[in-house]
Amino acid sequence: MASIIPGYEYDIFISYRQKDNKYDGWVTEFVDNLKWELGATFKEEISVYFDIDHHDGLLETHDVDASLKEKLKCLIFIPVISRTYCDPKSFAWEHEFKAFIEQASHDQFGLRITLPNGNVASRVLPVRIHEPDSSDIKLCEMLLGGALRGVDFIYKSAGVNRPLRANEDHTQDNLNKVYYRDQINKVANAIDELINSLKRIQNSSHVENWSFGDQKNTAILFGDESYKIPDLQLQTKGKFQKKAWIQKPGSYWIKNNYKYIFSILFIALMVVLALGRKGPFSFLVVGKSKSEVAKSHVKKALVYIDNKEFEAAKTELDLALSNNPKYSYAWSSLAALSYKQGELNKAVMQTIKAIEYDPENSQAAYNMAFALDDKKDYIQAIHWYNESIKIDSAFHRETVYVPACSALGRLYNSINQPIDAIIILNKAREQYPESKNIYLVFKNLGNAYLMQEQPDSALKYLELSNKIKPLEPETNLYLAKAYEAAGKISRSIEIWQNYIDLETDSVKINEAKKHLKEVTIKHLQEIIK
Repeated sequence: MASIIPGYEYDIFISYRQKDNKYDGWVTEFVDNLKWELGATFKEEISVYFDIDHHDGLLETHDVDASLKEKLKCLIFIPVISRTYCDPKSFAWEHEFKAFIEQASHDQFGLRITLPNGNVASRVLPVRIHEPDSSDIKLCEMLLGGALRGVDFIYKSAGVNRPLRANEDHTQDNLNKVYYRDQINKVANAIDELINSLKRIQNSSHVENWSFGDQKNTAILFGDESYKIPDLQLQTKGKFQKKAWIQKPGSYWIKNNYKYIFSILFIALMVVLALGRKGPFSFLVVGKSKSEVAKSHVKKALVYIDNKEFEAAKTELDLALSNNPKYSYAWSSLAALSYKQGELNKAVMQTIKAIEYDPENSQAAYNMAFALDDKKDYIQAIHWYNESIKIDSAFHRETVYVPACSALGRLYNSINQPIDAIIILNKAREQYPESKNIYLVFKNLGNAYLMQEQPDSALKYLELSNKIKPLEPETNLYLAKAYEAAGKISRSIEIWQNYIDLETDSVKINEAKKHLKEVTIKHLQEIIK
């Protein structure tokens, strides 16, 4: 049975040492009880991979079965941490634990994800059955890149350190004061929180996405300041007076300084001839500046990000900042990477750095808005979305203009301000009608008109969005509602079914099915009349 999220083989992978299951079948019993608890926790069926014929020792000739690599494509990895699990010579450690961390770090979600409460959690959910040695804990944490947090099934009393059993004779003597049934429930609840967070991320209405600054998915990161239009200022009588930007500043300078040109050219020629004695144009052969080196590292990082090679991207961005610690675009790209890896708080701090070093970095302003939006700090989110839009407007560029307008319009809709949404979304539609992100504007604009009880206008823009992205679940949801509001029930029923087929959130699917049933029955009754 496949995972409830497309692209994954299983929801849960159980990893353990065979040694820990031989004595009393503790791992087998744990898996059976967990399955029962999951059945009582989830409406859907949750798939669990557990190999009873488990590999243990790692031989030099051991070749990992290709099917195991596929099975490791799971949402959550549960290692049973014992005294023997953290062993580089074991199969479970080398080809399951390490392999999952490597694989998950590069998939669409990353190893760490942001929970609805803003906390960050790992997709590795350890179950501890012994108090591990400090060296084992350090080994695990080094690979995980953070603390070893999980659920403990440890019975501890004077001179005792063993797995907690389902039926203990002397539960009151357990110094850890934990009960097997409660711990099973904690594991199921943790899985529920993780899976719902993954589904939320996948189905998030934030289709605008955090800006990495590439040119393929969201907004464009220029990577340097050369795209900025200089704000020329002349000091006159102690005051600064702004001058309009001249398309060809060289011609303006030449016009006013032509009498010095031949003198300057003569001096320049003498310098060239003098330096040329050491070698032709040797004065031009200089190394790249630190700023140029930093920019080249950012460009490499964006390629790695595009290929989901996040560790390599992090290395490149660190190198960029070591060459130029105040390079704003390196900080904003690093923030985007942190967000992708589920480290929202770190991403916010890195974005603050990016804005601090360059207030005109619209990508950083957009990312700040996106992070605040995610934290449900809507007042500040609105401010920073507007800041990113203002910056791009000032320089007549589309770096994040359309995604920012779209995200702001979606936010206005979510807080029941559709008129504000219509105003900002129409600006984006008129300014950049050919944008690759225009379908987002159409979708949110259609929803805004729907909220304003203007179904004809809603249908106009939702159909445009659906034509560009026909498999977008939310667009189909709004379309179904718009056709229903327009009285076109047959078409509405058809689109409701499309939405149900595309949606992956089980709660939303059940709600839609219930509504579709009501609409269909009512429609049939009208036909019979």
